[in-house]
Amino acid sequence: MLLYLHGFESSPASPKISQLRDYLSHQTGASELLLAPQQPPRMVANKKLLDDLIATQPITAVMGSSLGGFWTHYVVSQLAAQQRPVRGVLINPAVVPQRLMPEQGEVARIHPHTQAAYQLNQQDREALQQAEAQLSNEVELLVLLQAGDEQLDYREARDYYRQQRMIIEQGGDHSFVDLPRYLPAALEFLNIL
Repeated sequence: MLLYLHGFESSPASPKISQLRDYLSHQTGASELLLAPQQPPRMVANKKLLDDLIATQPITAVMGSSLGGFWTHYVVSQLAAQQRPVRGVLINPAVVPQRLMPEQGEVARIHPHTQAAYQLNQQDREALQQAEAQLSNEVELLVLLQAGDEQLDYREARDYYRQQRMIIEQGGDHSFVDLPRYLPAALEFLNIL
């Protein structure tokens, strides 16, 4: 099963997930190979969800974008630690995302897709720090970057993942423009096709 992890405050209805589901359905006739859960916006709850999925699901590959790229590296690392090695594809991944979390106090937010009110706080920062401490450099990743990403500096991911397979494309944006061009190579890397 291919696990797809969406970005912060995104949803399973994101364009990338829809494109991937359509591509899998067209190529294999089996879009049910894809698991793309609605991830909680709180980092503590999201880490728990991912740990539960790792424990209960037959994950054979992982893809994720933005903050989901960070979490993809986490899931692949956790599976490798359990002697269940899988590969991951990271699309414009967040690097050291705890920098984006509040250091003190709480920040109230409304999730744009679920309309749920929630707050980010120091516990979320700590959950990301704990996850980062468990990342392994000994896993196999393919990193897809577009230099025109307006939300995350692609150079951070380029430098952080310099030991991994990587495709850097000039232009584009945070959404990773025209992702379907790279799906055949990504899915072949993941041993899905």
